[in-house]
Amino acid sequence: MKRLIVVMAMIGAIVSPAVAVAGRAHTTSSVRHCGSFKFGTDGLRPGPSGITAEHVSCWFARATALLGAPPGWHCRIAGGLRFACRPRHGHGRVTFFGE
Repeated sequence: MKRLIVVMAMIGAIVSPAVAVAGRAHTTSSVRHCGSFKFGTDGLRPGPSGITAEHVSCWFARATALLGAPPGWHCRIAGGLRFACRPRHGHGRVTFFGE
């Protein structure tokens, strides 16, 4: 009986943290895919594109992608046609690529 209790305790000690880490990794992701560009600057459908937001709303991310960086934010080219915009202070991030 004691052996069964020890084995169950060891299994619980191994399984509990693994389940907790797996559940936490899924729920802490705050990156949202906020769509893509419908029309380019020439009025035609653009090629592949996408807008993502982290710690900001999708409405704000789409506005930033279309209108440019708001006051207090700065954008940089993160490679190719991908732009990354961040506030000077804070944790928000908007990334977009395409036209």
